[in-house]
Amino acid sequence: MRTRLLALADVTDAEEEAWHRLADHAAEPNVYLDPRFLLPARDRGRAAADLRLLVVDDGPEWLAALAVTTKAFAPRLPLRAATTGGAFMTGHADRHHPLLRAGREVESLRALLRGTRSTGLPGLLQLQHLPLGGAVERALAEVAATDGTAVLERRRQVAAFAPRAEVAVPEVPEGPGPVVDPPLAWEHMATDERRNMRRGVRGLARETGGPLELHDVTDDPRADDDFLALQAAGWKGDSGRGGAALALDPVAERWFRAVVGAFRRDKDLRVVRLAGNGTTLWTGYALRSGSAWFGFLDAYAEAHRRYSPGSIGRVANMTYLLATTDAPFFDPAFDSRYATGARIFPATRTHVDVLVATGGPAARGVLRAVPAARRLGLVPD
Repeated sequence: MRTRLLALADVTDAEEEAWHRLADHAAEPNVYLDPRFLLPARDRGRAAADLRLLVVDDGPEWLAALAVTTKAFAPRLPLRAATTGGAFMTGHADRHHPLLRAGREVESLRALLRGTRSTGLPGLLQLQHLPLGGAVERALAEVAATDGTAVLERRRQVAAFAPRAEVAVPEVPEGPGPVVDPPLAWEHMATDERRNMRRGVRGLARETGGPLELHDVTDDPRADDDFLALQAAGWKGDSGRGGAALALDPVAERWFRAVVGAFRRDKDLRVVRLAGNGTTLWTGYALRSGSAWFGFLDAYAEAHRRYSPGSIGRVANMTYLLATTDAPFFDPAFDSRYATGARIFPATRTHVDVLVATGGPAARGVLRAVPAARRLGLVPD
């Protein structure tokens, strides 16, 4: 095995294929480290200029991959760290955990951590948004216990999650047309939340003059254009209000089209539109990496916002994905900042940010000093 550090621009076609195979067979899927998501970032300019891929390979096969940048560890200390939280990943990726080959998780992670210094990275590694209770956390715990690797938890947050085991998945009628009065998996919701959503469904039907319909428009050649127009029609289309609609930024729009185009070619994209009597109320994109589905982007019609078409669309989308695929979970990519979004999903998952000392005694010493430095205000929380 060997560990390398690659610029996205240097990834060859053969390496892209090896990377894709790793994503397909990762012990814990992560769409944000899928090559179809990251490689188009080569054209994002400054936002992704410092992004590098830390790779462990064994001959032609990749065993591990992690997207990192290098930056100051703390503004008031002359220390640098490798981090998964660079500009592009912070702005566009909700999960940062590494891809590890299923069945070889521990040796892959061990090689990844041991190889950081040989690739020129600092001896501190910040792993952000690491999900607890999964294969990556278990591998990190074993490496820490057997190798004496120092690990310090810095913060944690709770994110919405939809494992199949927690959802009462109804049957969805099959056929080429739309799903009329689409079933909603809402048995997990509190009584008041479910009652409010029922009122929203009735209100949207009244306002549009017809029953709600769920359309799978993944293969509709107009779907992406329609979505961009819907997104730009709301507050996101107003830069003066802090909006960042894709249509306002040609570079971002090209990246979006490249990402969804790559997943669409592999049949790993779902674009679902919630409508009433021909009026689009919500459209959402989901991407599949490995065995799981992840929320990507969505937008709702603000003219109907009082009936919460966004929440209804997200539940309808979750229901549709779990009813029509065998995915073990759907990760909507909502953390605790999005209180309404988090409440409508059936479960939560805790994610932590950790510091890992990969560079010997000096790096371990820094980790031991972090709590005191935090109390003195030298290291941010």
